[in-house]
Amino acid sequence: MLWLGLYFPDLPLEVFWAGEDSPLAVTRRSRGRDIIDRCNEPARAAGVRPGMPLNAALALAPALCPHERDRKAEQQRLESIAAWAWNYSSRISFDPLLLLLEVGGSARLFGGLESLLQRLYDDARAPAVTRHRALAPSPGAAALLARLRPGSRVEKAEDLMPVLADIPLARLTRDEKLLALMRGIGLSSIGDTLALPRPELARRVGPAPVLLLDRLLGLAPDPRPLWQPPEVFEQRLLLLAEIEQAPALQFPARRLVEALCTFLRGRDAAAQRLHWRFLHRDAPPSCLEQGLLTPTNQPAHILELFRQHLERLRLPEAVVELVLRVEDWQAANPTRGDLFDAPRKQDHAFLERLQARLGEDAVRGLRGRPDHRPENAWAYREPVAASAPEEKPAAGEEAPLWLLPRPRRLRQRQGRPWHEGHLELEGFSRRIETGWWDGDDVARDYYRARNPAGQRLWVYRDRRSGHWYLQGVFE
Repeated sequence: MLWLGLYFPDLPLEVFWAGEDSPLAVTRRSRGRDIIDRCNEPARAAGVRPGMPLNAALALAPALCPHERDRKAEQQRLESIAAWAWNYSSRISFDPLLLLLEVGGSARLFGGLESLLQRLYDDARAPAVTRHRALAPSPGAAALLARLRPGSRVEKAEDLMPVLADIPLARLTRDEKLLALMRGIGLSSIGDTLALPRPELARRVGPAPVLLLDRLLGLAPDPRPLWQPPEVFEQRLLLLAEIEQAPALQFPARRLVEALCTFLRGRDAAAQRLHWRFLHRDAPPSCLEQGLLTPTNQPAHILELFRQHLERLRLPEAVVELVLRVEDWQAANPTRGDLFDAPRKQDHAFLERLQARLGEDAVRGLRGRPDHRPENAWAYREPVAASAPEEKPAAGEEAPLWLLPRPRRLRQRQGRPWHEGHLELEGFSRRIETGWWDGDDVARDYYRARNPAGQRLWVYRDRRSGHWYLQGVFE
């Protein structure tokens, strides 16, 4: 097996920092004081350094924005990177701030190890692949080298010892009692430990360090829990500053959309409906349902439609947090039609933008239904064909394009139907008797008719009541 370790040392900072130019730092609690754990470049330029007390850092940089380290957010970010890495390996594990991929088993799928690594490093969709990476035969060695020897590449277990020899034991374990015991017998590095006979080492310090070294060298199994992608995508983003205007939400939403598309591409999937929630301090969450005519996993397309939705959104108060959830996803680019029927390509971008700007209910299409009653022979639908085959309307003489939503009863004068004058019946059209099974049974005789103004109408006579009704207009 070959494991690739990807180490993200600045991840605690990146979960808060979105590229702003203001000084920002992440703090940790140590001996009752807040200590600077990491800081960005503007903070460094002001003299702030990791390990410095927070009070001293604020004295140097009064505009510094400190945040307590959020390990839960860090894990969520690692999982979003793991969703992208799922494209290259199905065996993924975590270490603190580190992702481990078993790439030896999937190398053949990509034309060899070199091709796999090159594609992984050059992947334009990659969520900022780190420079701190290493390849090794065991997950423990890959993790250790990614942290301390970035760029290392060791493909054989017998070549590990020279690479690991000078690494201090303190980098291998944090067990202070064990480290003190090993220092007490003159051991300071991994190489010193490996130089001792294993039975003698186990007798002096116990079996735990021996097992740890065997796992590091790939001589013993190193069982680790493997990550599996979730069935439902949901991520949250706490805003650094409250946002009062809806259009301004587009910029922070980009991070959530990119994480979603990474999740979808890892499953070779696409989404058609996104559920947004915008959380406020003192008001109920604002919700936005973003529907797409065709499934997609392209962030630029999703963000463009999201911008159109934001133009119609009214916020009750400032937004402090964003939540994006996608419950349903499907295979990307599904095959439609038979073997010799090429899928018809349609550009849905215009219709999707129109729906986003005017609302989904304002842009709809029509579909036929197998019903002889004209008012029931159609229904609203999405303006683009769905994947299921469309039902055709019932056979019969062609009806006018302009049908009334419901038939309109006509007055009668001198025993003849009246609509802006006496109607002249031009010919019998059809007879229908149907609907007995749903309680809306009808018995009608349809005619083409013309009024004195020259309008050509479609009317019918109810054979039970004798009343006349207007159904549609030909011209």
